[in-house]
Order: sequence, then C-alpha cells, then structure tokens
Amino acid sequence: MLKKAILTGVVSTLFIFSLKSFSITTEGVEFKPERKVFKKGEKVCFTLKNKSGRDIYLPSSAPWAVFEDNDMDKVIYSPVATQKIEKLEPYQSKKWCWDQKTFDNDEVTSGDYKIRITVFKNGKRLFLAENIKIQPEYTAKKETKEEK
Repeated sequence: MLKKAILTGVVSTLFIFSLKSFSITTEGVEFKPERKVFKKGEKVCFTLKNKSGRDIYLPSSAPWAVFEDNDMDKVIYSPVATQKIEKLEPYQSKKWCWDQKTFDNDEVTSGDYKIRITVFKNGKRLFLAENIKIQPEYTAKKETKEEK
C-alpha cells in the first residue's frame, strides 16, 4: 500500500514538473476534442482512445490541462483529480469535459487554447495535445419598426 502511494506521488510530481515538454508521438493512443471550434460558454469535451493492443496508464483520474498559449507556458486550468493511477485497457476510451473556466472560476475569453493530456505506455510518458478555438457568442440585433 505504501509503495503504491509513493508511486502515485512520484507520477503526480513528474506530471506537474514536466508541463513544458510534450511528444507528438501517439503510438496507438488517440486524443481529440469533439470539434475544433466551440461557442463561448459551451462545454468542451474530448476523448482519449486506446487504439493499441496494450494497456495505457493515466497518472490521475483527470490527467489533462488547458493552456492559453501554444508554447504551453501558462496553464489556465487543470481539474482537481484523485491521485490514483488508472488503467485504460486496449480499445477502451475515456471522455472529459471542460466548462471554459479558469482556476479562479472565471470564464475564459474567446480565442485559441491547447488541451494536453498525459499518459504512460510501455513505461514511457506521452503528452498528446490538441488546439481548440472558443468563438464569441454573437447575437443578432433585431430591427425595430423605427429602424426599417
């Protein structure tokens, strides 16, 4: 039990201190949002699929983070999650949703964001990232009789 707790702590620490590096290698692991463009206020959902013939491991119950820049220097949101290693067996998938809020529970502005997830396969850490766009919510102004 103590070894498992230590391993979980080590994996979590590796995740936290490695936020700048990422790999585009997918090795049979697919990570993608439902769409590339979302309306302001709409839930942004994305799925991780294990298309390989081997188990993959997640360092927590929600191993993803949202960045507001392509260099992935500024994390604006990462969910609170149980620090328990989770297994995703071959051909299984897992889905998460982001409510377009920051750590401070503020709504994000319209613009481009990057979502990155961390997985382990064959003892190797993989970072998979996808870009999404949040579009402003436009409301058409109704013409009044006086404006016609």
